[in-house]
Amino acid sequence: MVNGKDMKGDDWNEMAKHYKTMTVEVGKETIFRILAHANNALPWSQATGILDNGCGPGPVLSQLISVHGEVIPKDASIMAADFSSGMIDAVKNEKIENAGNPLWDRVETAVLDAMDMQGVADGSKSHITAGWVYFMTPDPQKCLFESRRILKDGGVLSLSSWQDNEWLPVMFAFRKIRPDVPMQIVPDEWRTVEGVSGELKKAGFKDVIAEEVQVSMSFESHDGFVKMICDCMPHLINLFKGMSDAEIDATKDAMLEELKSACPNEPGTLKGISVVGSGRK
Repeated sequence: MVNGKDMKGDDWNEMAKHYKTMTVEVGKETIFRILAHANNALPWSQATGILDNGCGPGPVLSQLISVHGEVIPKDASIMAADFSSGMIDAVKNEKIENAGNPLWDRVETAVLDAMDMQGVADGSKSHITAGWVYFMTPDPQKCLFESRRILKDGGVLSLSSWQDNEWLPVMFAFRKIRPDVPMQIVPDEWRTVEGVSGELKKAGFKDVIAEEVQVSMSFESHDGFVKMICDCMPHLINLFKGMSDAEIDATKDAMLEELKSACPNEPGTLKGISVVGSGRK
């Protein structure tokens, strides 16, 4: 089975080079809501320890510092963690590019598994953000359990998942060539407001809130979009390793056909819906 649960940290390293550009555009509104949920539950001005979990190249952290940086207390710790060293390297580069910014200067980074945050103390964080990450792991409830362990009493976890989007069928088009390889990136319980709320409550979170957020992904050309996702999406990279050249070419043609069906125009825009949920310990 090809899905996010099978990927290792190193599989994401190549994607880190391209992922930032993609998430900044696609994720901006969702990240805004992630940060707003957290702020409404426990103002950023009262932060004592911040963790951006499954941080990727840092889009959530970047927006947090840009939008709320002025109110974050000077003694609040800031940590970015991801299971991919490539993603952490991208955050380190962002930190270098923003040298002199007191918030970026105190960002700590760590390569950690969201299901087992060894070394992060109980009750040490007031705020945890997790953009599009927990549902990709083998056991999302372990991620939620670890988040709750790490949070202090009254602390907040704010996260996101996917309900649906128009680019997912493009990435699923490989099944026209290899129908024997199933693929499910987002478990059903993480695809709806009710489902995400239920998962948070099951993990023991209170004051749970969830909502849908409309998102979009723009592209300049059909060929360029297909090349981008083939070159940097780990599940496709892994799949291609077991394919012949003819199968790879046929898969790319199928993806191109799917994309043109969803959005004939180029440049074009694909639509999607995120689910943002939050809860307090």
